[in-house]
Amino acid sequence: MKRYNFIKGMNSNLELSDKERRRILRRSVEKDPWKLKCTIAMEEFAELQQQVSKEIRGYHDQYGLLEEMADAYICLNFLESIFNISPEEIQKAIDVKLYREKGNLK
Repeated sequence: MKRYNFIKGMNSNLELSDKERRRILRRSVEKDPWKLKCTIAMEEFAELQQQVSKEIRGYHDQYGLLEEMADAYICLNFLESIFNISPEEIQKAIDVKLYREKGNLK
């Protein structure tokens, strides 16, 4: 997305419903072959890594970081859909990882 359009959208009152978000994601996953979506996800995660690296080096590009994080979240949703992972399963996995991070599981 062009930076100007992203910033314009961020400063607008745009807000999609959960139903609309799911519909857009579903159509996007249906439109492209699943292997292409997986490749795109890997590329987006790499772009997020680059943006985090820039932040560490002092670039302080909040919109750039937000845009790459949003792309990564969208790609995670693609992967959940492609691999038939439910929101409950992913939340349980997150809870287990957080609990372990806390030092309660070995």
